[in-house]
Amino acid sequence: MLTRLKSFRLLAGVVGLSASLSFPVFAQDIFSVSGVHVDESAETAAAARDQALAIGQRKAFDEVVARLTLPEDRRGLGTPNQNDINNMVRDFGVSNEKTSSVRYIADMTVRFKENELRNYLRFRDIPFAELQSKPVIIVPIYHSGGYTSLWDDPNPWRDIWSRNFASGGLVPVKAPIGDLQDIGIVSAEQAENGAIDRLNELARRYGANVAVVASATVRGETGAETVDVTATRYDAGGAPQIFGVTETTQPGESLNETLVRAAKGVQDQLSDGWKRANLINYGTGGQLMVFIPITGLDDWARIEERIIDSPVVRNSRVVAMSRREVQIAVDYVGSTDQLRTALAQQNLSLSQMGDIWFIQPAGSERLQDLSIGG
Repeated sequence: MLTRLKSFRLLAGVVGLSASLSFPVFAQDIFSVSGVHVDESAETAAAARDQALAIGQRKAFDEVVARLTLPEDRRGLGTPNQNDINNMVRDFGVSNEKTSSVRYIADMTVRFKENELRNYLRFRDIPFAELQSKPVIIVPIYHSGGYTSLWDDPNPWRDIWSRNFASGGLVPVKAPIGDLQDIGIVSAEQAENGAIDRLNELARRYGANVAVVASATVRGETGAETVDVTATRYDAGGAPQIFGVTETTQPGESLNETLVRAAKGVQDQLSDGWKRANLINYGTGGQLMVFIPITGLDDWARIEERIIDSPVVRNSRVVAMSRREVQIAVDYVGSTDQLRTALAQQNLSLSQMGDIWFIQPAGSERLQDLSIGG
């Protein structure tokens, strides 16, 4: 794990550095899986419990691997034995337990050991990503029977996204609450026409920097509906990215269940696109000497915390420090572009001027006042 410079910690203590550090509000433990439901029967309650807990840990392993890897790469992973899974589990908890003499029911939360899970994938040559993006705001527009709705009710498509089922993983997804402020920012027509300024304003309101307009159109008779989703992702400074999802209501399935599958399909495509761009080659990497303009020790502590919180940064040490700047050596894996992307998720900007690299808060103009070595 990363180590922090002891001398700086001592200095921080002397000057009374606040222990309260700033973390990105979207950061989640991507190595933790919640809501794993188990329901097993056996000859005794104890046997049913042991069986359920083993199955729950396997389900959690499958889910966390699906978060980090692409579908085509997972096919080569095979099925780990229970001992391998047990060795990767840090701990687990259960809730909503119900037992009988032969049955055990519960919901599990399983946390995995990061390094053990990484090594398991690396030793099997399975590419993976572990960089979490900033949140994405979904703008859910619903078309059915000639009716179009974004903010009006009923909008079962918006209701599904509002359940926050896609809040975890590498691409956390948020849904707008649909209050008067949201209504005043963007309409369904404006969203579908790509009113980028209004979509960006909506995204900023929810702490996101990307808006995805997801238009779901329902066709067909009750019980045999087809849901066609056209999703357009609007990244700041980039061309819109368009993709589609189609789901058909299965026998015995409700339209709501079909909409849930369609929403998960949108989430999967968003996640896979992010993973493809951020798969890390752990055989590559390097070290950068970086200058960081600062306004004081509190400022430096916040920036340092964000740097070492990045999954592609393996180590960071202070080389020199003054009242106005810090020089650090950063060991990283992957490419410098991946390092730049990773730092951007922490609201930090990595830039280069000639042969000199800089890190500063995104949108900052500190560099113009920085005198290297001063």
